[in-house]
Amino acid sequence: MPLYRWNADNLEPVPPTTFETERLMERGDLQRMLRDKPEALEAGLFIVAEEYGNWQDSGRSIDLLALDDQYRLVVIELKRTQSGDHSELQAIRYAAMVSNMTPERVIDAHRDYLAKRGIDEDARYRVLNHLGAADESDAEIHTERPRIILASAGFSTELTTSVLWLRDGGMDISCVKLQLYNNADGLLMDTNQIIPLPEASDYLVKVREQVEGGHGQQRSRRTDRTPGADAFLASIDQVGQDFRPMFEQICDWTVSLEQENLATLETGGRSDGFRTTLRANLPGTKAYLAITWRIGSTVNFSLNGNQIHARAPKAHARIEEILGTDAYNAEKWAGLKSAPPSGLLEALTDAYREAGGLPPTATPPPDTAPRTPTPAA
Repeated sequence: MPLYRWNADNLEPVPPTTFETERLMERGDLQRMLRDKPEALEAGLFIVAEEYGNWQDSGRSIDLLALDDQYRLVVIELKRTQSGDHSELQAIRYAAMVSNMTPERVIDAHRDYLAKRGIDEDARYRVLNHLGAADESDAEIHTERPRIILASAGFSTELTTSVLWLRDGGMDISCVKLQLYNNADGLLMDTNQIIPLPEASDYLVKVREQVEGGHGQQRSRRTDRTPGADAFLASIDQVGQDFRPMFEQICDWTVSLEQENLATLETGGRSDGFRTTLRANLPGTKAYLAITWRIGSTVNFSLNGNQIHARAPKAHARIEEILGTDAYNAEKWAGLKSAPPSGLLEALTDAYREAGGLPPTATPPPDTAPRTPTPAA
């Protein structure tokens, strides 16, 4: 579809261009840009590795390896051509090769990725925070049937026919078209998912689940997850006195999100009772902007900077201002082990509102009294 510039008197078309015309390369330009802004392809993507090829007897590598907000491994193949070449065949091969990855191997791959880029951050912490897990034994990664995203300037009829056939067979594979435009101020790029159509994605998933009748379900979780916050609130007796004020403040705020229909709460707990988590998921998804951990007697409140940046950019700017760029940005998680600074919870509430397509709150919500935990059954 053409792109138009809105002028005072008319609509002026912005001419399309190609990667070849602009002398842009797949790895040095396209891959580099999407590596740093994966939300251009899909909200909630977390880049695990670039040019990943840690397997024997093969010199091939995956352009980008990612995790989505449902904890599924995602193979991303990029092409700058108008045909997409044979990217679907490459991606299927790569998906098979990573289908036995464990959380430990995902963390190792991310550690190598950070080292190659010169990013001095804890790979284990980044991956586990994206997964909402306290350690590898808690981590839930669906690797047995990795997703595939093909991103290209165009797709041949042969390729799209193959993709549709693969989807009919149950493979989660999608096509994202990348279109460049030559704007007066520089280049613009439009990303448009053409297979499946975004509005049909949820419907197709539900249909497939009904057809399968519950067969082929994903790997079972290693933690017990229950809806709501009651089970998490009941663990206050195990929290140290120094952490209790923070525990109560964060819990009150998190429960208020559910009361305003801004989030769906989920408690995760280990059978030994040592670790519990309270996750504030965006309604209808497993994506969350904030998570609270109780590990033994301590409490840790973490913000998912990548998700906030992708889903609530206006609130993201406020949060970054409150915490400072050294503690928080789109590449990092902000972990707090003390009371949140002034204004942070209000900004986070607006992040949930913005992610849900709602306007920000007119005034900060009033303080509430500490919540009395519901006793464990």
